[in-house]
Amino acid sequence: MSHAGHIRDVYVYFLRTGIENDGLTHGCDYTRHAPVCAPWDEPDAPQQSGERAESPIDRYGFFDPSASTARGDPMVLPASTYVKRGLRHAAARAPTPFNKRHMRHMPDATTVQRRRDALTRTADTRELRRIRKWIYMLQGEEFHETLRAHVAPALVERRVYKGVPDEMRGQVWDVLSRMRGTRDVPALDEMLEHDSPHDVQIDLDVPRTIRGHTRFYTRYGRGQCELFSVLHALSLQCTECGYCQGMGPIAAALLLHMPAEQVFLLLVRIHDAYGFHDIWRPGFPGLRAEFYALRALQQSLTPRASKALERAGLAPSAYATGWLMTLYSGVLPYATHLRVLDMFFHDGRDVLLLVAVAIVRVVDMRLAHDARLDLLEELSRPLLPESDDALCLWVQCAMHSPDVQACLSRARAAWAAHVEHGTDAAEFV
Repeated sequence: MSHAGHIRDVYVYFLRTGIENDGLTHGCDYTRHAPVCAPWDEPDAPQQSGERAESPIDRYGFFDPSASTARGDPMVLPASTYVKRGLRHAAARAPTPFNKRHMRHMPDATTVQRRRDALTRTADTRELRRIRKWIYMLQGEEFHETLRAHVAPALVERRVYKGVPDEMRGQVWDVLSRMRGTRDVPALDEMLEHDSPHDVQIDLDVPRTIRGHTRFYTRYGRGQCELFSVLHALSLQCTECGYCQGMGPIAAALLLHMPAEQVFLLLVRIHDAYGFHDIWRPGFPGLRAEFYALRALQQSLTPRASKALERAGLAPSAYATGWLMTLYSGVLPYATHLRVLDMFFHDGRDVLLLVAVAIVRVVDMRLAHDARLDLLEELSRPLLPESDDALCLWVQCAMHSPDVQACLSRARAAWAAHVEHGTDAAEFV
C-alpha cells in the first residue's frame, strides 16, 4: 500500500470508530512516519498520549485564548478610524487625523480585549432576537433553505452586516452561497474511496490547523478526520488547483458551523462561484490580480500609506497574502473573522479587499503622527478591532461607494490588459 493510501485509510478508520476523550488528549500519530502497525491491527492499543491542561473554553470552543483572540502584541483598529470619517484620507490634510491628544487617548489592546469579552457575555439577548428574525426570513429544511419571496435584498444585506447569529451561520452561509450558483458533486464518502496525490501534505497540515480548539486538538479526533476528508475531496474536485495551505483554515472555520458534507459543497462554491479557482491554482494568478486591485484601492483611499509602502518596497504580496488566502483566519479575532465570512458570502471577494484597506487605513492615520513607523512590522502584527460593528459598517459603506466600485472595475480591467499583453510580471504586486 502507498503512503498516501495508508494515510487515507487511517483517517477513514478513525472517522468510523472515533477516539476516546476526543478533544482532551493529544492522541498518537500513525501517518507521519512509517508505522510499525496500523491502528486496526491492534485495536486494543492505546490511541492517546497525555492530556491537555485544564483551561476555560470560550463560547466558540477554543481553550487556548491565543487561538481565538489577538496573539502577541496586537495592533488595535480604533473604532474612530471608521466612524464619522470619509472613505478617503488625503495625503496632506491638516489637521492630521490622529493628533497627539488623540493618540494619548487611543485604547490599548488590553482595554479593547476586556471590552470585547464583556460585550460577548451580554450578547445572548441580541443573539436570540436575531435568530428569530433569520428564522422568519428562511424557509425549507435545514441546509436546503431559501429566502422567503417577500424578503427584500436590502433587508438581507442589513442583517448580514449586523452579524449573522452563531447558531444560524451555517444555514445562512449555505443560502447566500447557493444564490451565486451551485453544481452537483459526488458524496464525501464516495470521494474518500479514491487516492489523492495531495494526501501526504494534507496530513501534515491538518494537525496544525486551529490547534487551540477542542474540535481539532486530538490527533485523528472527529474534527481532524472531517477536516482531512473535506480537503481530500476538494483536492480531487479540481486537478489544476489540487490543494494549497490556504484551504485548511477556511475549511476548519466552516466545520465549526456546518456538517462536513455541507462544508465540502460550500468549498466547491467558493472555488467556482467566488472566483477562488484562480486564487488557489498554481502560480496564484487570481491572488496577484487581487493585489493589483488592492494597490489601486490604497492609492485612492489611503494615499499616505500607499506611498509609504511603495517607498519601503512593500508590495501587497508582502503583507496581504495570508489575509486573502485564508479569508483572514488567524489574523483577526475569531468573532471578527466570522463577521468577515458573513460579508464575504454576501458580497464576494471585494469584501476581502476592503477589509485589507480598513487595516491599512489605521496605518495611514498613524503615519500622520509617526512617519518612522515600521510598516511591515505593523502589518504583520495580529489585529484587534475595537468595534466589529464599526469595521463592518465602514466596509458596507465602501461597498456602496460608486468611486470604490469604479476604482475596482478600472483596476481589474487594467490587470486583464496587462495579462493579455504579458506585462503583468513587471507590476508591483
